[in-house]
Amino acid sequence: MIQETINVVKETEEKADKIVKEAQQKAESLLAEAREDAKLLKEEQLKKSREEAEQKMEAARKEVRAATEETEKKLQKEITALKENAASKEKQAIEAVLANLY
Repeated sequence: MIQETINVVKETEEKADKIVKEAQQKAESLLAEAREDAKLLKEEQLKKSREEAEQKMEAARKEVRAATEETEKKLQKEITALKENAASKEKQAIEAVLANLY
């Protein structure tokens, strides 16, 4: 009877040890899995952030190109107007010089 009780206690302790070891292994496995998931999530977020930054940079480049083109058009118009104005003043200056000569 005592031997049976001892055997039951030993079996119970062995089962308890086995359960504890399995629980530790499961916890380690879950922890490793959680770390891997966190790593993948971090990489995914980093990739997404880089893509968003690149999209913003490209949008900024397009905006700068458009502004530059608009400025170049305005400058070209101003240059043309100045050339026309200078040409008309040149004609007036030649006429004034010729008028003063005679």
